[in-house]
Amino acid sequence: MATPPLPLTAVPWTPALADSLAEASAALARLDARVSASPLRAAWLLRASWAGYAAALTLQQSPVEEIDIIAERCALRLPGRALVRTEDEPFAAYEPWAALLTEPEGRHWSDGLPFTFDPPAGWREAPALVRALHLLDAAARADRTVAPWLAFPLTARRIGLTRTALPCMVPGDASQRFAIDPRPVLLRRLLKTVRKQAEDGLERLDRLEATARRTARAIAAEHRPGKLADLGRIALARPCLAARSLAPLTGLTVSGAGKLLERATTLGLLAEVSGRGSWRTYVAPDIAVSLGLRSAERGRPPSASAPAPEVEAILQSFDSEMAEIEERLRKLGIAVED
Repeated sequence: MATPPLPLTAVPWTPALADSLAEASAALARLDARVSASPLRAAWLLRASWAGYAAALTLQQSPVEEIDIIAERCALRLPGRALVRTEDEPFAAYEPWAALLTEPEGRHWSDGLPFTFDPPAGWREAPALVRALHLLDAAARADRTVAPWLAFPLTARRIGLTRTALPCMVPGDASQRFAIDPRPVLLRRLLKTVRKQAEDGLERLDRLEATARRTARAIAAEHRPGKLADLGRIALARPCLAARSLAPLTGLTVSGAGKLLERATTLGLLAEVSGRGSWRTYVAPDIAVSLGLRSAERGRPPSASAPAPEVEAILQSFDSEMAEIEERLRKLGIAVED
């Protein structure tokens, strides 16, 4: 009978491990604080869920990428993108997971573990982040599905690491399935992954907020904005659009929706990713950067001058009008993630 691997909570501490723990914990805390206070929290959580789900599928050796998940969730076929062909249903676990991410607080972190929990050596003294990584490590060996990877954001919130379930936080390592790497090496690698994912999540939030500010300024500067404000709000919940998908959400014809998308692209509110003359596809600028379809802006950002009254009004109405858009989506039978 194989000897059980050393629990991550019992790994001897070294200066390098302590540094990795401090960096990972700080990055996670910064992301949690920013997301909790951001007015674009709902839009970020949606985008973060796509990134986290893609990370989990990568750990399962799936060929599905984040761009495929975005296209599937936005019900679009991206031109030039081959259909995803796998032996299983790669998107089947997304909606149940998304529902769990929005569950009310109160469930204990041990609920749903795929193994019988007995406190391992060092559990009582271990930092909360190391405890969460130990639970991930044990679950990855007990359950070979995608579930252990996806459970980490929930575990982190339930164990008290974060106030919000952060969907982009899906650390893991394929070697965990077999416990073949030295445990200190594995723990340090997992801590580095936590730090990198938290930093990436913060960068995505910065890009999303910058996009929202730029959109508000551009709309306020237009003499006749028309449906541009509606489009800006829709793009928060559906950042991948085509004329045929936008038309029913705005009450425009397909031709009118196409002209609106072209106008928004000219103003820099969207980025075209199709390169085709028919059924053009557009994505929000922050999504284009995240997927490598567009380069991030370089240099010092423009100075944030005092917003015009029109900009202030647009920003203040975002939440209420987003609720109206979500209600339209529900009436059309389109799932809306909270």
